Amino acid sequence: MATAPRIQPSPKRIALGWLVRLTVTALVFGYLLRLIDVRDLWSKLQELPRAALLGSLTLSALAATAGFLRWRALLRGYGAQTLPSYLVSGRIYGAALFYNLLPGAVGGDVYRGYATRQCFADGSATRSMSVVFVERMLGFSGLLMLASVAALLSAHAEPQVLFYSALGLGGATTAILAISFGQRLSGLLPAPIARITRALPTIQRVAPCLWALALSVMTHVFISLAGHVLIHSLVPRVTLVQSFATFPVGTLAAYFPLTVAGAGARETALVEMFARLNVPREAALATSLCLLVCSLIIAGLGGLSQLAFRGQVEVTAPANRTE
Repeated sequence: MATAPRIQPSPKRIALGWLVRLTVTALVFGYLLRLIDVRDLWSKLQELPRAALLGSLTLSALAATAGFLRWRALLRGYGAQTLPSYLVSGRIYGAALFYNLLPGAVGGDVYRGYATRQCFADGSATRSMSVVFVERMLGFSGLLMLASVAALLSAHAEPQVLFYSALGLGGATTAILAISFGQRLSGLLPAPIARITRALPTIQRVAPCLWALALSVMTHVFISLAGHVLIHSLVPRVTLVQSFATFPVGTLAAYFPLTVAGAGARETALVEMFARLNVPREAALATSLCLLVCSLIIAGLGGLSQLAFRGQVEVTAPANRTE
């Protein structure tokens, strides 16, 4: 029985990473606090209905669930011979959400890839980590697709959204195709590169990959809905289309690596985007802070599951052999 590895980065590297990220996050929030009235922000936080808070947390959990299912679908699509049970892979995915809060924001991806290497016949970590990378790229693509559709429907969306979304989709598609067909093209590549590409996975089943793409869009639909129920409870005139044109931009900003879980970058983007809709900055910031708390709660639960099982997870499950 294989077990997932313990992530043990250098303590100095961890300390430096946290120092940089906390400093940048603090500076960004300091800038935001200069733009708003703190008393009004506190008032907006108190105005948020409990039903909206619970709904946002539930939708955030659904977004995480869609991401989890997308990962499993891609493992099947790329030819994994076995899959962990839903319970075991759920613990791996939950722990990965927690590890992605660490400096570099890729610890969880490495954890997922290494923990599921035995899903492939040759036990190759290159294959399982490549699947995680493809899953990340599909998630990014789903976000850009949603932002593009919303930009077409919303009169308030930035015209550059479509242009940059097209660029992003082109880059993500290129990366996915390079992984998916790298093994088949290895005979045409120089030997040092061919050794790497021969270890890459190839698409074995198309249907699970298409399902993963649909789940990528669904993930960000849930995230945008989680934000909408909050902002709409504070500013009822904000429409669903406006939210779908705004929250994906905030999610894109959260990819900025020098903050803690995207905090600060996402808040700045949402505050500025909603300001163009004449939404009070305090309402936008209150909404974004609640979304941040929801994501931290979900990641924290993943961390608790990792602590409860002390990092020991079974990564093969013959009873769940893919068809």
